[in-house]
Order: sequence, then structure tokens, then C-alpha cells
Amino acid sequence: MASGTFLPFWSNSRAEMASPAEQVAALLGRATQHQTEFEGCRLAWHEWPGAPAGAAPLLLLHGGFGSWTHWLASIESLSSSRAVWTVDLPGLGSSGDMPAPFTTRHFAQLLLAGWRSLIGVEQGFELAAFSFGAMIGGHLAALAGQQCRRCTLIGASGFGPLHVQAVLLPPPGPLVPAAEADAIHRENLARLMLHKDSSIDELAVCIHADNLARHRFRSRAMAGSNDLAEVLPNIRAHLVGIWGEYDATAGGPDNIEQRRQLFLAAQPDAEFHVLADVGHWAMYEAPQKVSQLILSP
Repeated sequence: MASGTFLPFWSNSRAEMASPAEQVAALLGRATQHQTEFEGCRLAWHEWPGAPAGAAPLLLLHGGFGSWTHWLASIESLSSSRAVWTVDLPGLGSSGDMPAPFTTRHFAQLLLAGWRSLIGVEQGFELAAFSFGAMIGGHLAALAGQQCRRCTLIGASGFGPLHVQAVLLPPPGPLVPAAEADAIHRENLARLMLHKDSSIDELAVCIHADNLARHRFRSRAMAGSNDLAEVLPNIRAHLVGIWGEYDATAGGPDNIEQRRQLFLAAQPDAEFHVLADVGHWAMYEAPQKVSQLILSP
């Protein structure tokens, strides 16, 4: 589907056509699924059709307690000009459990080994990564060297004391009534992921609840590390930073500005964008703008 006719998954027209679960299943049904295994870790990959011949591969990494569905609102628009791939991180979604050691670098090593087994070691690629996945993505880009050409990091963790942990309600267990569980998910989405009440729709709740039900790896303790800040100078790909103005993990405008300075210190020509009226899950709350920034030359 061309970007000019892209119909967002949360639009009224699409909501009338299918339930949230049906919308997710429909997009997944269009993907080609792949599996790789390295060091006993099985990874679930999805390749999305529709890109022009010769389009550069674009690898999307999701956030903690998530899966490929963190990118659901952006996949169609991105695939209009890139060969879009997603992967579920180890211990999350449909991938296997994360093997020790539980370090950012080891996550990146597992992902890069699987990625290169799919596209080869010569094929250049672009990377866009979110939150906990952005911290891992920075290490993946550094390990990939010149093979990674553009590295877009969205609401990234891994900036030590600049990172803020949102206080969340305990997630509902399987015996909690549906209405009560829905209210808890909506409250936690408001506290952590999305700024505008209108963004917390049935599709967002469906994605969040499903991802929580499937997670095995708890990443929040790693998010407060300085792992991304330390590796930024080693990334050879063109750096792009994206933060929502109201990202609950960002710590406010002064902390966002300090991140900007770290990006510019690593690469004087780095891009850095702060999106007005947007929270942490920027590619759900402002998908067209985020896609435009990811695809910019």
C-alpha cells in the first residue's frame, strides 16, 4: 500500500472493519516468518512485503515487555520504501528464552548473528529501535560497523541517571475480570507509554495485554544502565534520536536536552527530534511523523 493511501490501524474506518485482535492477525498474515538459532536461542523474525526492488532492509526492534506489535502502526508506511523486518527479542514475544549472560552486548550479539544469517554480512541495512530495544540496537549498530547505515533510536533507555522508571500498577493476573484488567492496562499505558487519552484505544490495550502475557524476560533493571550512552561514540551509522515531549522515561526537557548533547558529541551531524504532544511510544502516537523521520535520507 502506498504511503499516500496508508490507513492507520486506529482509524474509525479500520476499527469498524475488524477487532484489534483481527487487525493484528491480518497484518501478521501478510508477513513471511523466519526463525534463526544461535547459542541455543531461537529468534522469531517477520519480513513484510511491498517494498520496491532493491530497497534497503530496515530492521525494527521493539521495547521491553513487547514484541513486533510495538511497530504495528508503522509497518505499512515503512514498507512502502524499505524491506521491513521485525524480530521478537530473546525472552519476549514468540522468540525463545534469553540465555546468560543477561547483558546488552549479548542481546546484540545474538540478534546480529541471526540477522546476518538472513541478509548476509555484505548487505547494508538500516535500523530503527524503541526503548529497551534501542539500547540493544545501539550495541547492534556498533557491532555491525559500516554494514549499518542509519540508526534511529526512539525513546531509548541506557542513559543512566537521565532515565526515569515510571511507577506502574501490578499487571493483572489471568483470574482478574476482563473489565478490571482493561482498566489496569489503560492506567499503565497512561503512566508509561502514551500521553494523550485518545491514543489509549482498544488496539493499544490489546497489544499491551498480549505482550505482557507472553514476556519472560524482565528488562526494567537494565534500562537504567549507561549502556547506550557509553556505546554511542562507537556507532558508525548515521545517528537519529527521537523522543516524545512527554516521554515518561525521559525525565523532562532538561534530561532530553542532555541526551541531545550526547548524540551530538558522538556525531556532530546526528539528528535529534523532540515530538510535541507525544509520549514514550512515539511510533504509535505519531506514526506518520516517526516513519517520515526514519525514512529521511
